[in-house]
Amino acid sequence: MDGQRSPPAPLTRFARRYLIADAAPLSRAERLRSALAALIGLLIYEAVLFVAPVAPEARRALAPLGATAVILFTLPHSPLAQPWSVAGGLLLPALTGLACGTWISSPFLAAAVAVGLSVGMMGWLRCIHPPGGAMALVMTAHALQGQDAGTGLAAVGWNVLAMLIAATAVNNALPGRRYPLCSPPVPQPGQPRPPTSGISQPDLAAALQEMDTYLDVSEDDLTEVFGRAARHAFHRHVLLTCGAIARPAPVSLSFATDLNEAWRLMRIHRADALPVVDRTGRLEGVLSLEDFLRHVEPAETTRVGDKVRRLLRPTPGPSSDKPEVVGQIMQAARHGLRMVRESDGIALAAEILSSTGQTLLPVVDGQGRLTGVISRPHMTAVLFRHEALAYVRNDRL
Repeated sequence: MDGQRSPPAPLTRFARRYLIADAAPLSRAERLRSALAALIGLLIYEAVLFVAPVAPEARRALAPLGATAVILFTLPHSPLAQPWSVAGGLLLPALTGLACGTWISSPFLAAAVAVGLSVGMMGWLRCIHPPGGAMALVMTAHALQGQDAGTGLAAVGWNVLAMLIAATAVNNALPGRRYPLCSPPVPQPGQPRPPTSGISQPDLAAALQEMDTYLDVSEDDLTEVFGRAARHAFHRHVLLTCGAIARPAPVSLSFATDLNEAWRLMRIHRADALPVVDRTGRLEGVLSLEDFLRHVEPAETTRVGDKVRRLLRPTPGPSSDKPEVVGQIMQAARHGLRMVRESDGIALAAEILSSTGQTLLPVVDGQGRLTGVISRPHMTAVLFRHEALAYVRNDRL
């Protein structure tokens, strides 16, 4: 019928379900980056082998490293591409292949045993690297042909070293890539932990252990994917903009407002933070109670209250050894202060307020002029009201 799309043929449905991988599509720019990285990376790899101070037989390029290049330059953040996976996943199968080719006379049996043992050892030592299977076959054939084992191992070692040098140089030169993908540092005792959005590394580790399967994605990337998906889902269900929920600021400060006056206004309006704007209403920063406390250092001989009063008291004369106006202690818009536009979804505002130390989120128009503010309590109230209304609607259906 005209205007209606016919359902896909059975062969098409079969191919989509069983043959075609449901992989995320890559942009044209990422495909070009990967191709360029592979081109430059292989040139560096071959250059390292060319200058290696070993015999020519030990610095030849081995075929399995071509598959390694695909992983390193296309999936640099994958667990399969990390240095231990590459080194362990190539050297261990090489040793296994040499041993099987030496001790097992049947070529077919030696190849099968070499690959099987290599897969088991890579899984046990957590260095799974698919080209390791090819490396096991290459080294098995090397041993069956009676070639020198030392030369073969030297070739594998130099190939691994050359490829890791190339991967480190190329991937770190491309924007958005980091190699190797090191785990985040463990916070020291007493050091504040970074804020989380509900899903942390122990949660991911427990989920992966329950699944008991190998996922070709790092925990860092998995956390980012979850966070982005949650934000998109939140924005899809809560179709509110920051401009729709923003409240007018109780009062705005200027760059030259005295600290004592700013403190008085914050007390009158019971505000933890106030926006700072210029004469045209453009946002310049935010002043919070933390900004005052950051300039009050406790001392054994002076009480904190006395130091606060000293900070707020104007200094007579043209010079001063302490801040005097709001602009000297505020968090400036050009120095890391986060803000949102009126058209931004509240998912972005919720993410900023939950993942940063800001207590007040300024809302600006297209010209950067302040139009309102969103505080943490206000955001919590908006989300609670939305959930309550959604519950009532579902209950009536």
